[in-house]
Amino acid sequence: MADFDKVYDVIHSIASGFKGECVKCMEENKNVLIDCIQEQLYSGLDGTEHLLNPTYDNDTYFNEPGPWQNQAERYKHWKEKITPPFRGEMLYLPPRPVEVPNLFITGTFYDSIFAQKIDSGLRFETKGFKEGPSIERKYGEQVLGVGDTAKEYFNIMYLRPWLERFFSECGYR
Repeated sequence: MADFDKVYDVIHSIASGFKGECVKCMEENKNVLIDCIQEQLYSGLDGTEHLLNPTYDNDTYFNEPGPWQNQAERYKHWKEKITPPFRGEMLYLPPRPVEVPNLFITGTFYDSIFAQKIDSGLRFETKGFKEGPSIERKYGEQVLGVGDTAKEYFNIMYLRPWLERFFSECGYR
């Protein structure tokens, strides 16, 4: 009977602490997840791994009076020059097409991305950059989401080793 009780205790320990350990892992490694989001954005992707839209070719901003009115093509080439498309170094995401924004000029938007702990994990938002909320509205709620490639990377590199340690601490061998 002692063996059954031991197995029960191990399973109960794992089941009762699993969610909390996942959240702790994400919170402790939130900067890695922020780096993943930034790499997605640099590749022109949102958290669903769809290309950011509107593109420079169809953004109504270029129809508004101002220095870039009717200058989408010029803006596109300027952005390509200051932030050239390249394959991501961590997630190996493809280079963005030149007509797709990466939301990086000086890095202020990227630097404003932070993670806030919630019961189910983390919520990513911007703070300290006045244009952050308008960028989030323009490109949709998934602009700061964690894509499938980033989730897979995080799970393999961070969550799996964390949970293996947790299982061991619970008595699983």
